[in-house]
Amino acid sequence: MIIKPAISWLNTDSDSELINDITVVILGVGGNPAIYSKPTPDIPSIQLALNNFSTGVAATADGGPSVTSKKNNLRLIVTGMVRQLAGYVQTACGGDMTNLLLSGFPVQKPTRAPIGVLAAPSNPVLALGTRSGELDASVNPVFGASTYNWKLTSSVAGAPVLTEQTTASYVTFASLTPGATFTMTCYVVGAAGPSDWSKAVSQMAV
Repeated sequence: MIIKPAISWLNTDSDSELINDITVVILGVGGNPAIYSKPTPDIPSIQLALNNFSTGVAATADGGPSVTSKKNNLRLIVTGMVRQLAGYVQTACGGDMTNLLLSGFPVQKPTRAPIGVLAAPSNPVLALGTRSGELDASVNPVFGASTYNWKLTSSVAGAPVLTEQTTASYVTFASLTPGATFTMTCYVVGAAGPSDWSKAVSQMAV
Protein backbone atom coordinates (compact mmCIF):
# COMPACT_ATOMS: atom_id res chain seq x y z
CA MET A 1 0.00 0.00 0.00
CA ILE A 2 1.28 3.47 -0.93
CA ILE A 3 1.38 5.79 2.09
CA LYS A 4 0.33 9.31 1.11
CA PRO A 5 -0.72 12.43 3.06
CA ALA A 6 -4.25 13.63 2.35
CA ILE A 7 -4.57 17.22 1.14
CA SER A 8 -8.25 17.53 0.13
CA TRP A 9 -8.91 19.35 3.41
CA LEU A 10 -6.94 22.30 2.04
CA ASN A 11 -9.95 22.93 -0.24
CA THR A 12 -12.80 21.93 2.09
CA ASP A 13 -11.72 23.45 5.44
CA SER A 14 -13.32 26.67 6.59
CA ASP A 15 -10.86 29.48 7.25
CA SER A 16 -10.77 28.76 10.99
CA GLU A 17 -10.39 25.01 10.43
CA LEU A 18 -7.61 25.64 7.93
CA ILE A 19 -5.63 27.77 10.40
CA ASN A 20 -5.95 25.07 13.04
CA ASP A 21 -5.10 22.15 10.74
CA ILE A 22 -2.08 23.83 9.15
CA THR A 23 -0.87 24.61 12.67
CA VAL A 24 -1.08 20.89 13.46
CA VAL A 25 1.07 20.14 10.39
CA ILE A 26 3.60 22.85 11.26
CA LEU A 27 3.98 21.43 14.77
CA GLY A 28 4.15 17.86 13.46
CA VAL A 29 6.77 18.37 10.76
CA GLY A 30 8.74 20.98 12.70
CA GLY A 31 8.69 18.87 15.86
CA ASN A 32 10.18 15.78 14.22
CA PRO A 33 13.51 16.86 12.68
CA ALA A 34 14.88 13.32 12.82
CA ILE A 35 12.31 12.37 10.17
CA TYR A 36 11.74 15.70 8.46
CA SER A 37 15.18 17.31 8.50
CA LYS A 38 14.83 19.65 5.51
CA PRO A 39 11.16 20.48 4.91
CA THR A 40 10.32 22.04 1.54
CA PRO A 41 9.07 24.75 1.80
CA ASP A 42 10.75 25.41 5.16
CA ILE A 43 8.60 25.67 8.28
CA PRO A 44 9.31 29.37 9.07
CA SER A 45 8.12 30.34 5.56
CA ILE A 46 4.90 28.36 5.97
CA GLN A 47 4.35 29.85 9.43
CA LEU A 48 4.78 33.36 8.00
CA ALA A 49 2.28 32.62 5.23
CA LEU A 50 -0.15 31.24 7.81
CA ASN A 51 0.29 34.34 10.00
CA ASN A 52 -0.44 36.55 6.98
CA PHE A 53 -3.56 34.52 6.19
CA SER A 54 -4.72 34.69 9.83
CA THR A 55 -4.32 38.48 9.73
CA GLY A 56 -6.28 38.55 6.48
CA VAL A 57 -9.09 36.51 8.00
CA ALA A 58 -9.29 38.87 10.99
CA ALA A 59 -9.43 41.89 8.66
CA THR A 60 -12.51 40.55 6.86
CA ALA A 61 -14.60 41.06 10.00
CA ASP A 62 -14.96 44.76 9.20
CA GLY A 63 -13.74 44.82 5.60
CA GLY A 64 -15.33 44.83 2.17
CA PRO A 65 -14.87 42.89 -1.08
CA SER A 66 -11.27 44.02 -1.58
CA VAL A 67 -10.29 42.76 1.88
CA THR A 68 -12.00 39.43 1.25
CA SER A 69 -10.21 39.10 -2.09
CA LYS A 70 -6.86 39.73 -0.41
CA LYS A 71 -7.69 37.12 2.25
CA ASN A 72 -8.57 34.58 -0.44
CA ASN A 73 -5.26 35.23 -2.20
CA LEU A 74 -3.39 34.71 1.08
CA ARG A 75 -5.27 31.43 1.51
CA LEU A 76 -4.12 30.29 -1.94
CA ILE A 77 -0.52 31.12 -1.02
CA VAL A 78 -0.45 29.14 2.24
CA THR A 79 -2.40 26.16 0.86
CA GLY A 80 -0.05 26.01 -2.12
CA MET A 81 2.92 25.83 0.23
CA VAL A 82 1.30 23.07 2.29
CA ARG A 83 0.64 21.08 -0.89
CA GLN A 84 4.35 21.30 -1.66
CA LEU A 85 5.12 20.22 1.90
CA ALA A 86 2.83 17.20 1.49
CA GLY A 87 4.97 16.04 -1.42
CA TYR A 88 8.09 16.35 0.71
CA VAL A 89 6.44 14.49 3.59
CA GLN A 90 5.38 11.64 1.31
CA THR A 91 9.02 11.09 0.33
CA ALA A 92 10.57 11.75 3.74
CA CYS A 93 8.22 9.47 5.69
CA GLY A 94 9.71 6.51 3.80
CA GLY A 95 6.39 4.71 3.46
CA ASP A 96 6.11 4.41 7.24
CA MET A 97 2.58 5.08 8.54
CA THR A 98 3.82 6.15 11.98
CA ASN A 99 6.21 8.68 10.43
CA LEU A 100 3.43 10.08 8.26
CA LEU A 101 1.06 10.45 11.22
CA LEU A 102 3.79 12.27 13.17
CA SER A 103 3.84 14.90 10.41
CA GLY A 104 0.34 16.06 11.36
CA PHE A 105 -1.07 15.23 7.92
CA PRO A 106 -4.03 12.86 7.77
CA VAL A 107 -3.55 9.71 5.71
CA GLN A 108 -5.01 9.55 2.22
CA LYS A 109 -7.34 6.59 1.86
CA PRO A 110 -8.75 5.05 -1.31
CA THR A 111 -12.23 6.03 -0.13
CA ARG A 112 -12.30 9.13 2.01
CA ALA A 113 -14.43 8.69 5.11
CA PRO A 114 -15.53 11.47 7.45
CA ILE A 115 -13.12 12.15 10.28
CA GLY A 116 -15.92 11.37 12.74
CA VAL A 117 -16.16 12.59 16.31
CA LEU A 118 -12.83 14.07 17.36
CA ALA A 119 -10.77 12.84 20.29
CA ALA A 120 -10.74 14.90 23.48
CA PRO A 121 -7.94 17.51 23.50
CA SER A 122 -4.72 16.21 25.01
CA ASN A 123 -1.99 17.79 27.16
CA PRO A 124 -4.14 20.49 28.84
CA VAL A 125 -2.03 23.18 30.52
CA LEU A 126 -3.10 26.00 32.85
CA ALA A 127 -0.26 28.40 33.67
CA LEU A 128 0.27 31.84 35.17
CA GLY A 129 -0.21 34.67 32.70
CA THR A 130 1.97 37.72 32.23
CA ARG A 131 -0.19 39.92 34.47
CA SER A 132 -1.72 39.52 37.90
CA GLY A 133 -5.06 37.76 37.73
CA GLU A 134 -4.33 36.09 34.37
CA LEU A 135 -4.11 32.39 33.56
CA ASP A 136 -3.07 31.00 30.17
CA ALA A 137 -4.87 27.83 29.07
CA SER A 138 -3.77 25.60 26.20
CA VAL A 139 -4.19 22.10 24.73
CA ASN A 140 -2.51 20.32 21.85
CA PRO A 141 -4.11 21.31 18.51
CA VAL A 142 -6.69 18.79 17.28
CA PHE A 143 -6.85 18.11 13.53
CA GLY A 144 -10.34 18.82 12.20
CA ALA A 145 -11.39 21.07 15.08
CA SER A 146 -13.30 24.22 14.16
CA THR A 147 -13.66 25.57 17.71
CA TYR A 148 -12.15 25.03 21.15
CA ASN A 149 -14.57 25.44 24.06
CA TRP A 150 -13.08 26.26 27.46
CA LYS A 151 -14.47 26.08 31.01
CA LEU A 152 -12.75 27.62 34.04
CA THR A 153 -14.14 26.89 37.52
CA SER A 154 -13.07 28.79 40.65
CA SER A 155 -12.49 27.26 44.08
CA VAL A 156 -14.35 30.24 45.58
CA ALA A 157 -17.88 29.19 46.55
CA GLY A 158 -20.52 30.89 44.44
CA ALA A 159 -18.06 32.24 41.86
CA PRO A 160 -19.38 32.03 38.29
CA VAL A 161 -18.04 29.43 35.87
CA LEU A 162 -16.12 31.19 33.10
CA THR A 163 -16.40 29.97 29.51
CA GLU A 164 -14.63 30.94 26.28
CA GLN A 165 -14.79 29.76 22.66
CA THR A 166 -11.79 30.14 20.34
CA THR A 167 -10.56 28.89 16.98
CA ALA A 168 -7.05 28.57 18.44
CA SER A 169 -5.85 25.90 20.88
CA TYR A 170 -5.09 28.47 23.59
CA VAL A 171 -6.82 31.27 25.48
CA THR A 172 -6.07 33.74 28.31
CA PHE A 173 -8.48 34.24 31.21
CA ALA A 174 -8.14 37.68 32.82
CA SER A 175 -9.45 39.55 35.88
CA LEU A 176 -9.29 36.45 38.07
CA THR A 177 -9.24 36.58 41.87
CA PRO A 178 -5.65 36.26 43.17
CA GLY A 179 -5.28 33.42 45.65
CA ALA A 180 -8.16 31.43 44.20
CA THR A 181 -7.47 28.09 42.54
CA PHE A 182 -9.01 27.55 39.12
CA THR A 183 -9.70 24.32 37.26
CA MET A 184 -9.75 24.26 33.45
CA THR A 185 -11.08 21.75 30.95
CA CYS A 186 -11.73 21.98 27.22
CA TYR A 187 -13.55 20.22 24.38
CA VAL A 188 -13.44 20.73 20.61
CA VAL A 189 -16.10 20.74 17.92
CA GLY A 190 -15.63 19.24 14.46
CA ALA A 191 -17.89 18.36 11.55
CA ALA A 192 -19.35 15.40 13.46
CA GLY A 193 -20.07 17.40 16.63
CA PRO A 194 -18.36 17.89 20.02
CA SER A 195 -15.60 15.76 21.49
CA ASP A 196 -15.38 14.61 25.08
CA TRP A 197 -13.92 17.01 27.65
CA SER A 198 -10.18 17.01 28.18
CA LYS A 199 -8.60 16.04 31.45
CA ALA A 200 -9.00 18.80 34.06
CA VAL A 201 -5.98 20.77 35.32
CA SER A 202 -5.72 23.37 38.10
CA GLN A 203 -3.64 26.44 38.92
CA MET A 204 -3.77 29.18 41.59
CA ALA A 205 -4.03 32.75 40.27
CA VAL A 206 -1.66 35.36 41.72
